Amino acid sequence: MSEKESLQKVCAQMISAMTDAVILVDPVGVITRVNQATISLLGYSEDEIIDKPFQMILSAPGVRQAEPHPDGDETSRFIDDVLSNIEGLVFPKNGEPIPISLRSSSVMDDFGDMSGIVLVARDLRATKELIAKVAMVEAERRKHEELQQAYDELKRLQEQLVQSEKMASIGQIAAGVAHEINNPISGIMVYMRILADDLEKNELDNKQAIKYLNDSQHELRRCSNIIKSLLDFSRQSHPKLSHVALGEILAETFSILGHKARLQDIEVIQDIDPGFPGVRADPDQLMQVFLNLILNAIQAMPQGGRLTISAVMADDKGGLNKSSRIARIDIEDTGCGISEENIGKLFTPFFTTKDKGEGVGLGLAVVYGIIKRHGGNILVESSPGKGTTFSIFLECNDESGKKNDSRGAR
Repeated sequence: MSEKESLQKVCAQMISAMTDAVILVDPVGVITRVNQATISLLGYSEDEIIDKPFQMILSAPGVRQAEPHPDGDETSRFIDDVLSNIEGLVFPKNGEPIPISLRSSSVMDDFGDMSGIVLVARDLRATKELIAKVAMVEAERRKHEELQQAYDELKRLQEQLVQSEKMASIGQIAAGVAHEINNPISGIMVYMRILADDLEKNELDNKQAIKYLNDSQHELRRCSNIIKSLLDFSRQSHPKLSHVALGEILAETFSILGHKARLQDIEVIQDIDPGFPGVRADPDQLMQVFLNLILNAIQAMPQGGRLTISAVMADDKGGLNKSSRIARIDIEDTGCGISEENIGKLFTPFFTTKDKGEGVGLGLAVVYGIIKRHGGNILVESSPGKGTTFSIFLECNDESGKKNDSRGAR
């Protein structure tokens, strides 16, 4: 065997062993030889492929439009197209076309003329699937980032809305707070005038003076607490969950609104056991909920009435259940009530039944948002001319912050 024949045999063995499809075509595009990988990839037998036009099994952009001819410009164009493409498709005997990467080189004879073309095709299906998966993951990542940005923006707008409604509420109760503070200050001024007169006349009674001073200290402390409650409420803050005693937060709310209720001859009944389980909540936001609902109840009774605030253990449907861990706080008034057609719109932003200039319709929308963010629920029942009851549902917990399992069974 000559050296040339030996080399050809080695090349043939190497081509046969390759895992990529190897296709040999003559200068006009007729298949002259294929390796085993080509047969396995396409499902044809060797006899079905050999001596067939190249376009039968392989296409690159611009190649598969027309049959090549053995002479003329068409043959030259065909060769240029094959040699210039790096991707294409192969067409198996059965099934969909298979994407491939395509490498090609011309084969020269001993005289320097091109005697054929060697095409090496690699199956790109696994690669393209991987690329598609990576693209999908990247798309999901971008989508997640966009959703997170939208969520952060929504959260920021919600916080602005809550703060805006706080300031609106403060505007409505400012006059009542001023009146609430003015009364004890007037009393203190009277005590101070009496003490000054007694000192001038040298008729100071030590026991009576101590009583006046103690009473003045008590009234000043009450004024300080009212102002502190109002400042704490108006301050913009991020939600901070902690153990909240319902009775205490309601008492703090009444330190701001109590005088307004008394001015309108409203009887206030609070039915909350001092030992009632607390809830895990942001005290500032929970106070805003009670303030909005109680203020609405007071405004619904301009000619007087009865405001009842109670708390019971209930199931998730509102029924009494002493062994439950759900607190139901009811705020009930005997005011004008709400029509049936407006009940479903109450928690919609900017919906209001108040006269123009008395409200923008954000209070109950903010209340609804706060309760939902605390994992609770709020329901309303009303009868026109008879009154309205708002029921808030929040899960109880003990002072350590753990969910309560036993306190509810009182």
